[in-house]
Amino acid sequence: MSNQTSENSSGSSLEANEKLETVIVAEDSDPNRQILVLLLRKLGYNVIECRDGDVAWKALNENRDANVVAIVSDLMMPNMDGLEFLRRTRNDAQFKELPFVLVTAVSDKDYIFEAKNLKVNGYILKPVTYKRVCAKMQELFPQKVFPQLAS
Repeated sequence: MSNQTSENSSGSSLEANEKLETVIVAEDSDPNRQILVLLLRKLGYNVIECRDGDVAWKALNENRDANVVAIVSDLMMPNMDGLEFLRRTRNDAQFKELPFVLVTAVSDKDYIFEAKNLKVNGYILKPVTYKRVCAKMQELFPQKVFPQLAS
């Protein structure tokens, strides 16, 4: 099967390989989204990339039968922020246990408290690095072996 990326009607890009484990990435900053997508692909994941939480929520619902194993979402985004995306995910019976990681530079205690109440699975602090993404995915999926970058 090809690995061509196509943009769907909701503005998310879907990597066309349904057999791979898929991660949905919601990030409004193009450079940050590109970095996350590249790093997750290096870890062996299929990635659906979305420009905000609203697009990501639509993409998640459009891909209910896909092998979505996690969501990585920026906290501060237009249209639907990461907390609202997390809230909707936790309120959906199919996705309520889906690992959800927030990417943020924000250290506001109110956001952290609310995210913890919504059972967020963790954070990746900005700037996003391979080491941080790999460590978080290893924490979420301890049974998996991820490729390490050469030192």
